[in-house]
Amino acid sequence: HPFMFFLWVKLPFHYLSICLFFPSLLDCKLARGGPPATIVAIDEESKNGTIIVDNMLIKGTAGGPNPTIELSLKDNTDYWVMLDPVKQMLFLNSTGRVLDRDPPMNIHSIVVKVQCVNKKVGTVIYHEVRIVVRDRNDNSPTFKHESYYATVNELTPVGTTIFTGFSGDNGATDIDDGPNGQIEYVIQYNPDDPTSNDTFEIPLTLTGTVVLRKRLNYEDKTRYYVIVQANDRAQNLNERRTSTTTLTIDVLDGDDLGPMFLPCVLVPNTRDCRPLTYQAAIPELRTPEELNPIIVTPPIQAIDQDRDIQPPSDRPGILYSILVGTPEDYPQYFHMHPRTAELSLLQPVNRDFYQKFDLVIKAEQDNGHPLPAFASLHIEILDENNQSPYFTMPSYQGYILESAPVGATISDNLNLTTPLRIVVLDKDVEDTKDPEVHLFLNDYTSVFTVTPSGITRYLTLLQPVDREEQQYYTFSITAFDGVQESSPVTVNIKVIDANDNTPTFPAISYNVYVYTDMSPGDSVIQLTAVDADEGPNGEISYQILVGDQGDFVINKTTGLITIAPGVELTVGRTYALTVQAADNAPPAERRDSICTVYIEVLPPNNQSPPRFPQLMYSLEVSEAMRIGAVLLNLQATDREHDPITYAIENGDPQRVFNLSETTGILTLGKALDRESTDRYILIVTASDGRPDGVKDLLDEVEKSEEKTRDTLPEEETKAEGRNTYSLIISIYHVNTSVCTHTHIPIHTYTHVYIYMYILYMCLYI
Repeated sequence: HPFMFFLWVKLPFHYLSICLFFPSLLDCKLARGGPPATIVAIDEESKNGTIIVDNMLIKGTAGGPNPTIELSLKDNTDYWVMLDPVKQMLFLNSTGRVLDRDPPMNIHSIVVKVQCVNKKVGTVIYHEVRIVVRDRNDNSPTFKHESYYATVNELTPVGTTIFTGFSGDNGATDIDDGPNGQIEYVIQYNPDDPTSNDTFEIPLTLTGTVVLRKRLNYEDKTRYYVIVQANDRAQNLNERRTSTTTLTIDVLDGDDLGPMFLPCVLVPNTRDCRPLTYQAAIPELRTPEELNPIIVTPPIQAIDQDRDIQPPSDRPGILYSILVGTPEDYPQYFHMHPRTAELSLLQPVNRDFYQKFDLVIKAEQDNGHPLPAFASLHIEILDENNQSPYFTMPSYQGYILESAPVGATISDNLNLTTPLRIVVLDKDVEDTKDPEVHLFLNDYTSVFTVTPSGITRYLTLLQPVDREEQQYYTFSITAFDGVQESSPVTVNIKVIDANDNTPTFPAISYNVYVYTDMSPGDSVIQLTAVDADEGPNGEISYQILVGDQGDFVINKTTGLITIAPGVELTVGRTYALTVQAADNAPPAERRDSICTVYIEVLPPNNQSPPRFPQLMYSLEVSEAMRIGAVLLNLQATDREHDPITYAIENGDPQRVFNLSETTGILTLGKALDRESTDRYILIVTASDGRPDGVKDLLDEVEKSEEKTRDTLPEEETKAEGRNTYSLIISIYHVNTSVCTHTHIPIHTYTHVYIYMYILYMCLYI
């Protein structure tokens, strides 16, 4: 043992071996086996004070009264480690900073040395501590771009890789280490584009390459918004971090559809066109020079259904041809231009041998990928002396119910029992045969259409009609046989009312006053509802549903509400009448609406005279006040809401004052002159309308003027006629001296004071 010494002592007959042991020489040594360096691990972003080593296991004591060793840290770069020498513990020192393994700090490990000084013998030993900083999954993947874009042709086969834009550093990156920094890509469901995750997939999640999963169709969908999620591969699934981006994929039009003939009327719920037949008619024995080019109805035209092939120079042209036909020798008589589809006659046709030609024409692409479309061409051979088509009636009158569905047939009578028959004939064709003419409407082609074949044609509805918007439609129809046109005939269509409108009151409620002196049969209110329908559908019947309490009745036809027979009204009583207005349509179709009439019973009309808000007014007016100045605003109120008229009846012969009849505003009409007149006594009336009552009242006021100044009546008196109030205005002036300093002259001011007394007086007339 390095710290053990043997001493040999010679004794008689034998030797004595003595072992000497020095414990102090073991201090500063490690009390454990294994490698000399202490290796520990700590998570990045650990809190300040986190224990790194809970015991260095160094022999000796660094604390107490007799320490044998002294411990300290060496090579403590950036002071990341703290030492407790007594407990031999190492702690993380991250005050004001974060221990981050990821860029930009990139602290993967920390190496420090613990210096141990043996205080007994003075020796020094260094113990190395290696601290490995473990990665935490504290960073989410980050895409280099906010969004990504790709294009793919609709003809691309399923399984084709259509996007590799996430490869290299162009996709998502994660600055964490190990699995925490490895990226996987998956396509997520997009609620705004539900088919995107079914159409594309990422089979190799580590590469992020996007592969076409389902066949594309430009005509169905031209753009996809694919949500791509990038996640790291942390071992704990709950700790994995993700981020997403949007990959916009535009579908390019490919050459997968051939031409289609126009006009194309689609079969419902498909993209397929209904079979189309072009029509032409030529007179017999006419030369090509006379007829070419042959008029075809409608003009022969086809377009490529792939309308967005890029670049435009790659779009194919269309070739036209006659595929087959009857009779079989049609090529001797007709030719079709391959580019323009212009139809030409090659030689005259004798109607004795050929009455018609039925051909099948073809339109195909000129790029070696034909994708042909087919249509029929019917050519009628007319008699040499052909005549124009004609209608059997000079005009037609039709009827249609405004609630009729699309496709309904126009009728020839108001009862809508039989359809309107439009018969068109052609003298070149037997009357028993279909003349095969085309009928054209000169107007309202979006509202009405005519059946395409037959001697008798019918008008049908293309879109709903509304009698309240338009009741009559007038247009003309022309027949065309391919060569000649008929004279137009006029068609008048009347839209018959359907009960599609509800009676409507101008207001949802009404407020009415009635008086106790009203008699049974007196009018309360006239209600009028409006219904835009006509006939019984627009005739309105009225009834009170609830609230009348037997005191009111309503005229079923006129809507006039009157007081019921034998009823005596009571002051203060109120009613809320629910009134219904219903049309006179059949019960199953009847419509109605309601309104509320609020009725309040008041005293007999004009029992309540106009009132002023206060009994006396006082007003001081300067003699120098300008003309037009407002002196007072007299505002009376009438309980029955009758209009109030204001007037100065007496006391102002010179018209010094002006009183507005309607507003009660008293203004100065002429300049005031104290020296000529220093007092005015005005009699002012507020009347609710009876002219006779004013004069009588003034006479009474003049007689009782002095009494009125002393006492005012405490309550109103009843009058059978209109009621008035009297207002006495007394105006006088006061000279007021203003005291000032002796060296300033004393001025005299003249003031006019106005006192107003309201007389609540009513007279029996």
